[in-house]
Amino acid sequence: MIRTDRLILRRPTPADLPDIHAVFRDPATMTYWSGPAHGSLEETAAWLQPVFDDPAGSAFDLFIEHDGRIVGKLGCWRLPQIGYALHPDCRGQGIATEALRGFIAHMRDVRACDHLLADVDPRNAPSRRLLERCGFRHVETVRNTMQTHIGWCDSAWYRLDL
Repeated sequence: MIRTDRLILRRPTPADLPDIHAVFRDPATMTYWSGPAHGSLEETAAWLQPVFDDPAGSAFDLFIEHDGRIVGKLGCWRLPQIGYALHPDCRGQGIATEALRGFIAHMRDVRACDHLLADVDPRNAPSRRLLERCGFRHVETVRNTMQTHIGWCDSAWYRLDL
């Protein structure tokens, strides 16, 4: 668990499912994700099940709690690759920046890896700005790295040395 001034980054519980679904059902949130918005609570539950099944394997894959509810996800689903998603109602409030800075500080403390990598669609300007604001640097852009629900996507890779 990671605490910041306003947030708790933690592992989810089954009771968090409705809040998590509220994040992942939003089409705008999911535009640059690897899959489309979740169509049902059951789809979100199935997507979340591996996190419950392998707590050790998802030790750095956390959810953002703000004011008593889950409002996003931030962490490494596989070290050192980091990703994040935030409920649309929480954008523009500094929550993503606070969460990412807290996560970076935690990763420096626990020394689980020596760097973090983020794969961002170059069209996702808010995500690129977040990474740069938190000290990540752009290292390369590769064309047509993944085919998703929005077609072929490029990858802008960002790195932060810990």
